This record gives sequence, structure tokens and C-alpha cells, in this order.
Amino acid sequence: MTPEETLELFELISRIDERVLRLGEDEQAAQLMLWSSALAAVPFAFAGRAIGEHYAESAYPVMPKDIATRWRKAARDLLERQPDTFEPCAYPHLDPDDEEGYRAALRANREAVITGSVRPGGLRELRAASVRVSPGAPNDEYLRARDEMRRRRLDRAGSEVKR
Repeated sequence: MTPEETLELFELISRIDERVLRLGEDEQAAQLMLWSSALAAVPFAFAGRAIGEHYAESAYPVMPKDIATRWRKAARDLLERQPDTFEPCAYPHLDPDDEEGYRAALRANREAVITGSVRPGGLRELRAASVRVSPGAPNDEYLRARDEMRRRRLDRAGSEVKR
């Protein structure tokens, strides 16, 4: 979160719990710096939900650690659903042997998942090949070969019966 977003967060918190915000200007400036640095990786919308969850579970004033801990858990949960497989079709610009490029693409993908701009992949994407494919229509070459095989089988069966 940016310092501006942290100020908005303080405004939300002050409506719920006046114990959190400091009274002196120096203390408020230090508190803003501390909270904005502690919550730098946390999206503002998530912080608002985390505050609500905190007060639903606890009577103690919310601290930046409460929000950051919830964010780390949520981000970890998102990343656990991300398969982190290298799909060449997803990275057509990358050479499959380019390890550094692959790591950069993987890092960017993980960051996109954490920030919510990309939905984490899951079983549906990994199991796409297990979807039944319609058999389609046999071609002429196949039909001729099948008829020839049936004819030979019948000829062989007929010759065994005559013996």
C-alpha cells in the first residue's frame, strides 16, 4: 500500500476503533511510515477485508502485523493453486532453453497471481487433455483396410471349417 492508501486505511480504522491512531503529529507521522512500509505488499482492498476479519475475531486493536499475516497466508494459498508449469504456448516469445527468461516469466506470473490480475491455474487447465474428443468419421483408406482385414479373417475362418 502507498502512504496515501494507508491514510485512507487509518480513516476506516478510526471509525471503528479510536485506540489505533496516535494523537501527536510526530507519532502519527511515525505510525504512517511504519504501517505503509509494513503493508507495502498488501493491496488496499485486501487490507480493508483483513481489518473486518480481525475485529470479527478479536477485541484487541488491529496492528499492521495482523493485516500482513493475513495477506501472506492469502498469497500463499493463491500460489499453492498455481501449478508453475512451463507451457510453451503461454510463452511463445521464450526459448525453452532460456533459464533466465523462464525464471523472469515465472516470477512475473506469480506476481500477477498474487496481485489478482491473473487467476491461478488449477486442475481444469491441467486436465484439459482428458476431455473426450469426438471420434470423427473414418477416411476411405481406413474403410478399405478394415474391409480387407474382415475379408481375410472370413477367408481364414472358412478354410479352417473345410478341413
